[in-house]
Amino acid sequence: LALSIQSWVKSVKPAQELLKTVDVRHDDFATVDGQLDDEMTLQDYTSQMFSANWHHIHGAINATIDNAHLDLAGLDCCIDVLEYSLCTASYLGMTVERSAFSKLLSRVNRFNDLTVKKERVKGDKSSSKRSTSGGPLNFEDVDQVRSLTKKLHGTLAIDGTKIETMKQVAKRIRNGDILLNDPSRTFVREGDLTKRHQLAGRSSTYRFFLFSDVLVYAHKSPTQGDYKVHEELPLHLMKIEDGGISLSTKQNSFHIHHPNKSFLVVALSRIEKQQWIDDINNSIGQEVKRKAKIEKSRIEAARRAAI
Repeated sequence: LALSIQSWVKSVKPAQELLKTVDVRHDDFATVDGQLDDEMTLQDYTSQMFSANWHHIHGAINATIDNAHLDLAGLDCCIDVLEYSLCTASYLGMTVERSAFSKLLSRVNRFNDLTVKKERVKGDKSSSKRSTSGGPLNFEDVDQVRSLTKKLHGTLAIDGTKIETMKQVAKRIRNGDILLNDPSRTFVREGDLTKRHQLAGRSSTYRFFLFSDVLVYAHKSPTQGDYKVHEELPLHLMKIEDGGISLSTKQNSFHIHHPNKSFLVVALSRIEKQQWIDDINNSIGQEVKRKAKIEKSRIEAARRAAI
């Protein structure tokens, strides 16, 4: 209950700011008052309302996709709105609106790197040919849209267990709440490694925390019992090199090369060393791909804004 109250209190200020923004804006929304008659059907009403307001929905979805790399949860909700909008335009036979929302669906698909089967691609091509005729989309094509959005939801879904693990790890690190600011960050592994100081000629044992995008090493506070961060090293700039097997002392070691700091670390065993090397290299590869995808999305957004 206490956590719920704290959450409500934190949401008051953002809600007030939002209301202030709404108060100073005076957007005119089209209505159908005075234009209705007894002969109009529910489909006619829906068509007029959707035709008058679809561009507002389109703009909101487009802005959400532009900032998807900052708010994956927002993109997850946006997929539902996009699905309903696309299906509505399809049912009503609104060719222009349907084409516009279809392009947004393609943007989400590219951002999410969802692999679509060749059969589905062929179906999408045939659907696009039928859309040029101006007729409503058939139920089979609508089912394809819903199937694709369902897959998009699945690829965006963040496992609840991973979120809880991140929270538990962050609690043991001083000011670890900062690590939770990125919703896409996940915990990979942790353990003690001995860091060799090349200049001083001594060694120190640190607790290393490997996340999906950063490697953190810290020392444990003897008074507070938490871990105080010594250094944070982003993975996309990191390179790992095996320490070699020429000497017995190097069999369990590997080099961490980074623009901020480079050093040699020693694990307790060769098996543990190899596990660290494999996990770090896998995380580096995934983070580099993620960075490239974000940069591509940013460039596309900038290009569209310049047009």
